[in-house]
Amino acid sequence: MAGGDVPVRPNYLGDARLDDVARMVFELTSELWVLKDRTIMLEALLVEHGVVAAGAVDALQPTPELSQTLLAERKALVARVYGAVLDSDSRAAAALAR
Repeated sequence: MAGGDVPVRPNYLGDARLDDVARMVFELTSELWVLKDRTIMLEALLVEHGVVAAGAVDALQPTPELSQTLLAERKALVARVYGAVLDSDSRAAAALAR
């Protein structure tokens, strides 16, 4: 391959855009697993060192303030993830509206 040549990506699902979306889903799933794995490990360490009791995270009832923070963060995440398929002008407008 000569310098600057870009290898042709294989087409698995019959449409390059659909393949791109599938790659995004696989990448998000990979990142999600890393976060989930680390959260499980962190919770285990916290319990092991007596910082929190086993099951404390699952039993936590968020305060109204924490509930609002969680809701805002969830909405922002959903907007970013699902907004990724929008054209660049729509993504920019949505980002500026936040």
